[in-house]
Order: sequence, then C-alpha cells, then structure tokens
Amino acid sequence: MNTTDIRRLATYAWEHKHMVYSYFLLRLAMVSPFVGFNAFLHRLRGVAIGKKVKIARNVIVDPVEPGSITIEDYVTISPRVTIFAHTNPTLPLYEYMGPRTVNPVRIKEGAQIGTGALVLPGVTIGRYCIIGAGAVVTKDIPDFMLAVGVPANPVN
Repeated sequence: MNTTDIRRLATYAWEHKHMVYSYFLLRLAMVSPFVGFNAFLHRLRGVAIGKKVKIARNVIVDPVEPGSITIEDYVTISPRVTIFAHTNPTLPLYEYMGPRTVNPVRIKEGAQIGTGALVLPGVTIGRYCIIGAGAVVTKDIPDFMLAVGVPANPVN
C-alpha cells in the first residue's frame, strides 16, 4: 500500500466516520459475552432499545440502517440472530429490484427470538411472541404467538 492509497483510505474513513463508529460498536457487541452491555452498544449505534433487553453475542443488528430498528422492553435475542431493515440488491438484481429500500423493523415487548433466526425488513414481531430457532421471519407475527419454520408461520 503506497502513501496515496493510505491517504485516500484515511479521507474516506474521515468522511464516513459515523459508519466506522457504528461498525466498530457492532463488532464489539458481537464478541462481548455480556448481554446488557451488548444492548447498550447497539443503543449507541442508534437502535431504539427499551429497558431490560438482552442481546446475546454474535447478533447482527442491521449494520447499514440501525436507526430503523425498534426493540421494546423485556425482549430476549439469542445468539446468531440477524435483523435487517434494508435491502441492498447486487448489481445484476438492481435493474429488477431498484435501489436500496429501508423498511423499519419493530420487535414488541417481551418477544423472544431463537438462535439463528433471520428477521427481514418491514416486519413487526408481536408482544410476547416466540420465534423458533432458525426461523426466517418474512411477515408480521401477531401478539402471543409461536412462529417457526422457513418462512416463519404462527402456530397455535
């Protein structure tokens, strides 16, 4: 790496320092074993987080649009959960899907999300819902439901 490349990288990092800051906090939250501290770090990134929220390690909360995610009180998020509030199509898909879209995600009070679940943009998870391990949540889940599978379907 020559001096010009280093200068260009430093300029880019300075112009996008909010993204660098958010990325650093995301990575720190991913390796921290302390669930309360993880919630605090995501709150610093701009995620709206209620009280007594537990976020395990290795949880990815939208690296690009953290401000579009709301997590209410008493929510528990297990390890390896991924929550996205944006779509970012690759170049071949861009002509079909159009530019990036952002749809807010809301996880209501008391919800529990199982290990390895994926929450897609524009989804609301209802109060006291349980999302099964490995589920892919593609649509809203009503209050007081158990949702499992790919895609996640409510079970009575």
